[in-house]
Amino acid sequence: MSEKNECFGKIFPDLDRLEFNKPLKSAVFSVNLRSQGIGIQDRQIETDHEAWDRCQDCVSFRSCYDLSMARFVLENALHSRF
Repeated sequence: MSEKNECFGKIFPDLDRLEFNKPLKSAVFSVNLRSQGIGIQDRQIETDHEAWDRCQDCVSFRSCYDLSMARFVLENALHSRF
C-alpha cells in the first residue's frame, strides 16, 4: 500500500466540529457560521484555489476525492437520520 499525504480524504471540513463564529478548515475549503444571538446571520464557504490545484495535481487525487465524498455523504446520512 502506498503512503498517503496527511491531507488524504480531508478535502471537505468535518462539519461535526463546526462551531458558531469559528472558521472550520479542511485541505481545500473553509466554512463559517456567523451568529450574534438567535439564529445564523451569515454562512460562508471559501475555497483555497491554490490548494485545489495542488489536490488535482496529486497522484492520489481520485482516490482522495472518492474517500472525501464518501465521508461527506455518510455524515449527511447520519445527520438526517438521527
